[in-house]
Amino acid sequence: MNEKLNSENRAENIEALRTKLKQTEEQLTSETDSRKRADAEVVAWKFKYEKAEQAKRYAQTHQKTVEVPVEKKVPYEKCDNCDRTAYQKAKEKCDNRKIQLEKKYKQMTTGYESLMFLLAWYSIATTLFTAILSPVFLNDCITFFGTIGKGIINLFREFVTGADSFGQLSNGISNSIVSGIVYWLIAAIVMGILFIITGFLIIGIGYQVGKIYRKYCWDIISIMVAIMSTAIVIYFGEWIKSVIPINLIVLLLLVYVVYIGIRCYVKDWREERGYY
Repeated sequence: MNEKLNSENRAENIEALRTKLKQTEEQLTSETDSRKRADAEVVAWKFKYEKAEQAKRYAQTHQKTVEVPVEKKVPYEKCDNCDRTAYQKAKEKCDNRKIQLEKKYKQMTTGYESLMFLLAWYSIATTLFTAILSPVFLNDCITFFGTIGKGIINLFREFVTGADSFGQLSNGISNSIVSGIVYWLIAAIVMGILFIITGFLIIGIGYQVGKIYRKYCWDIISIMVAIMSTAIVIYFGEWIKSVIPINLIVLLLLVYVVYIGIRCYVKDWREERGYY
């Protein structure tokens, strides 16, 4: 009985294993078929994509510009029962009104510009007359521009001295005529080079200052600040010098330099935060 039971159990296990193995083989076969179909679809889509790319490249390299006529709509153009009288009258009225408004605007603009010019001229003239009548400001102007003139003269003397020093190189020539010609030639070349370098420096500095001024301070506010600061310095020159012993022209330039620096800082600050 035991042997019979053991044999029957073995037979059942073997049958179960065979069934499981068969199911596994069927599942693997199904998955293999699915993968093959997926690979075939991938190949097909790649082929379609390549064909589409080829068509796109062909269209880009062989495309043509075709002009399509478009009908422009005109008011009352398609109305057969209307002679466009109302439209013409409205258009003429609108054009006349536009011309009148343009004339009025030009007159107002001209009047405003004339008034601003007169005010500016009056302010400048009054300031200049007051400056001439102010001994403190006049003396500071003479001192300031005199110092600049002396500086230019001293610079010219330095240029002459430098040119003369280079011209002494001609002393080694025994012939006096040739030595004199070489001396003046060297001196002229050195003077020309020095003047050219100085001129380029002045022009470059002036260009950069003008560029900064035009970018940050080219408006009516700067004109008003210049006039007001000049008027304050002229009218209150004696009191200012009693408090601060400084040349009034130098003080005026310092005030305007500080003003330009503030305008540059404010505009850069506003640009960084997107206000312009």
